[in-house]
Amino acid sequence: MVKKKLLAVSLAAIVSALGVAACGGSSYKAPVPVNVSLIGLNDFHGNLLPPTGSVTMADPANPAGTRVSAGGIAFLSTLVNELKAQNPGNTLVVAAGDMIGGTPINSALFHDEPAIEAMNLLGLDVSSVGNHEFDKGRDELLRMQNGGCFPKSADGSRGNVGVDTCMNDGKFSGAKFKYLAANVIDQKTGNTLFPSYTIKSVSGVDIGFIGLTLKDTPSVVTPSGVAGLSFVDEVETVNKLVPELKKQGVSAIVVLIHQGGQTTSTTVNDKSCPGLNGEIVSLVDKLDSAIDVVVSGHTHMEYNCVRPDGKILTQTGSFGRMATKIDLQIEPLQRKVLSKSANNYVAVNDVVLKDSAGKPIALPAGVTVKAKDSAMAAFVQRYVDKSAPITNALIGKLEKTVTRTQNTAGESQMGDIVADIYLNGANGAAFGDKGAVIAFSNVGGIRSDLSTSLDVTYGQLFTVMPFGNNLTLLDLTGEQIVRLLEQQWEAPQPANGRIMQVSKGFSYTWDASKPTGAASGAGNRVVAGSVKLNGVPLEMSKTYRVVVNNFMATGGDNFSVLKQGKNVQQADVDIDAGVAYFKKLGTVPFPGQDRISRIN
Repeated sequence: MVKKKLLAVSLAAIVSALGVAACGGSSYKAPVPVNVSLIGLNDFHGNLLPPTGSVTMADPANPAGTRVSAGGIAFLSTLVNELKAQNPGNTLVVAAGDMIGGTPINSALFHDEPAIEAMNLLGLDVSSVGNHEFDKGRDELLRMQNGGCFPKSADGSRGNVGVDTCMNDGKFSGAKFKYLAANVIDQKTGNTLFPSYTIKSVSGVDIGFIGLTLKDTPSVVTPSGVAGLSFVDEVETVNKLVPELKKQGVSAIVVLIHQGGQTTSTTVNDKSCPGLNGEIVSLVDKLDSAIDVVVSGHTHMEYNCVRPDGKILTQTGSFGRMATKIDLQIEPLQRKVLSKSANNYVAVNDVVLKDSAGKPIALPAGVTVKAKDSAMAAFVQRYVDKSAPITNALIGKLEKTVTRTQNTAGESQMGDIVADIYLNGANGAAFGDKGAVIAFSNVGGIRSDLSTSLDVTYGQLFTVMPFGNNLTLLDLTGEQIVRLLEQQWEAPQPANGRIMQVSKGFSYTWDASKPTGAASGAGNRVVAGSVKLNGVPLEMSKTYRVVVNNFMATGGDNFSVLKQGKNVQQADVDIDAGVAYFKKLGTVPFPGQDRISRIN
């Protein structure tokens, strides 16, 4: 009897708590769904000022779309603030890595402190690490998170690149946002370098964020940058964390991952995602179904896709040209996502693009230039002014402007010039008869065009080659050089290969119809007898002196053959070699893109 009475009381209490009358109907009201917005970014790379290049937007007046200039943190900040205003108080800003590293001179000169401070001003809440966060090593990345001035060396300098540090009242406080690194393991402790995840509460609902980078980071970063760290499988890492987050009562799970893909779309925000491919596709489709959104990066592509299981997959190109707004409607009691959607938006700036005839390109109907965020613009101008004496120094001229756009064989005008810079920097009196005869440059090390003026400044060239890599000379046989060329397509290279840029006098032909090889070396895309130096076929047993950057020399971008090189010798930093090359020639001739040929 007592038990029955207690049960009746308990039921009555529950009914009362739910606001349900004992008779005469119900006054229960379903909980109001909570609308949560996320603003996604990726691959900012410290582009405080508008970058070169453009974004193609859909245009009713132009079926092919219309190119617009976009980016610059002052314009991006305005876009982000506009998107925040659509859901005030319920919006978080998130990123998928490479917010620093490979940065233009007005950030790099100050050890990327300006890039971090800009993200603080923008209101970034959380970011995964990317491979470029490791460019300067783990200790420097920890400084980016925790603050502190760049350490002085024994001679009192602040490193090879950088005029100063701690420019705000002698302090650098570090990132206000939280870096996440779920698959980056400290080999000594067995712990992750940064937290695996964080939980953010928005109007009473909790959102879990898992952050990680590509497991192949060691192959795209110099060994010193990842020393003492292990990078483990992305899918396994994420799926192990899902039960832990669910146990903590999250209503949605978002993955921030520095890995990406591409589509064949030619305009922004094409939600049909034609031809979506790349590493990210198989990763996303293997993730636990509890994952709601994947914000990706790394490939510098733009897409906004929905996978077959309903996951949203986004990326915003690169350099702060765009932002993604992701909207989640969440039922708070059931902790259930009722609906989700995403759109990519362009931070159109005030740089007027011109067509091939020199005529200004009109913006598509309804598209307007973003006003600059005045506070952000003032912040940027401070660093621009401080770096101006170095940045604006004229170093030479171009016969014609050049871009990184690759032809069907994979060769670019900018790539030709960079390879020639390498070759020139590995010759001269200091090398005697031991100079290099062939130069190779990795395409990922070429970060910008020289397309805005025939006059070339130090700052413009630095933006092309921002990593401060040392030129490295080494001996390879003709057979090893052919193997090196085959490695451009061998797994684990991207599906479309990773074509190195080559110096003047070196040439070869590759056959796109031939199979690509695995890392063990089964490919035969290089046409036999086509590899030549100054018109003479390479001899397989002969030794040739080659120059690359130190990143490549240590096997970066999976070019492992270079680690077999003999008589290794360090030369100048690439940017110094570039300045010397421009000053030597005065006017750099326009390259013909005739060094690499493709058949089939």
